Amino acid sequence: MNILVLFSDQQHKYALGRVDPEFITPNLDALADDGVLFQNAYSPNPVCGPYRGCLMTGQYTSHCRVYNNCFPLPEGVPTIADRLREAGWFTTYVGKWHLGGNGQGPIEESLRGGFERFIGYQCYNGFDVRPPFKNHVLFYDENDQPHEFQKHRTDVTTDLAIERLNEAAGTKKPFLMMVSYQAPHYPEQPLDEYARLYEGKVFAKTPDYQYVDPYTPTFSPYSPRPFEGCPDYQRYGGNMDEYQRLYAGMVTQVDAGVGRIIGELKRLKLYDDTLIVYTSDHGDMQGSHGLKNKCYPHEKSAGVPFIARLPGGLKGVVSDKLVSGVDILPTALAAAGLKAADDVDGSSFFSYLRGDADNTSDFIISEYVSGKEPWRMIRTPRYKLTVSMREYAPISFYDMENDPWELTDLKDEASLQDEICRMTGLLKKHTFEVGETEPTPEQRAKWYPQIPAAGGNS
Repeated sequence: MNILVLFSDQQHKYALGRVDPEFITPNLDALADDGVLFQNAYSPNPVCGPYRGCLMTGQYTSHCRVYNNCFPLPEGVPTIADRLREAGWFTTYVGKWHLGGNGQGPIEESLRGGFERFIGYQCYNGFDVRPPFKNHVLFYDENDQPHEFQKHRTDVTTDLAIERLNEAAGTKKPFLMMVSYQAPHYPEQPLDEYARLYEGKVFAKTPDYQYVDPYTPTFSPYSPRPFEGCPDYQRYGGNMDEYQRLYAGMVTQVDAGVGRIIGELKRLKLYDDTLIVYTSDHGDMQGSHGLKNKCYPHEKSAGVPFIARLPGGLKGVVSDKLVSGVDILPTALAAAGLKAADDVDGSSFFSYLRGDADNTSDFIISEYVSGKEPWRMIRTPRYKLTVSMREYAPISFYDMENDPWELTDLKDEASLQDEICRMTGLLKKHTFEVGETEPTPEQRAKWYPQIPAAGGNS
């Protein structure tokens, strides 16, 4: 058994053709039809770096202590790659990393999470994504060597994934391969062929929608200042409809890459011996509750797409089981026939995929521990409770069965206080105290370059 984990960045849970037919994702739809589409899947922390900390360790943010973007993985905590590599597996990683740094530059071995082979980058957004690609795309390999491309970053990620997939196949060992796309994270820059698929389309606005300017500047590198001079602002600043069209184009471009990778897996005759998981690190609010981007416990931020396909396992199932990014590590151990780890917070869904015993959890937890309003969230099959991070005071409480768009806050409903108390108790039992969540001055100087003078973009 091999394990292939593919994940995008900032793809909300509805951005799949099998969930919302307005999205063109034929390859992901086919994968869902050949496996399980989990419709109640969540990010353990809806922020890029902290999510990756949870994914790699199988621990909640307050446990693994990857509190913020650029924080490194914790010392002494074995990662998914460490555990499988120790068992004789070949491990390889491709794409965005965002753990222990930011921007362009080599990623030192101590930061790479134990992967034997590695080719990626910390976090970098270009402003010229159309031919002739004047802003070159750089990936750095396990020998700290740069690989430069004049091609769209999404397609480079797919190309490198196929290259490394062939290498993994050649080892004749079982392998773990993880592929991390930066798309559809802003800035919204699909290739023209994918943008054209959505020209003139206006996506239906859901009941939770309130207008907000979708434009967000980047800091790696910094967007041109003033922002009105940024080519991304000129494309969709103040225009949610255009933002959503370009966002959908990027989702479809990722889908095309997934199709190419799965096609190569089939060509290598490995498809029927590989567990495939597709998900995202977090969603994108796009006006839900009048908000944008991520960092929120609402469905469009904390909810993510989640597809799992096991050879010989369940097919064509749309599941309401609760799953999370922290569940991938224990599931990988079960698929590898290894002993379950007692230091992880996630639950294996491997038996469920096989159609055997249902060992999935009856709740999931998500945490956002940094920023001005940190929170913890717990979701059960029916309810979602969000509390303040340190005091565990209720912030919101929703009946997700009867109010999926989270329009009616029930935290003050007298008849529900016992349930709120029970769910708060679960949160207190399974989460941890949090230390300093902001980078030190030394870390900030290293990770975040100074804002350039107006008109600059580097």
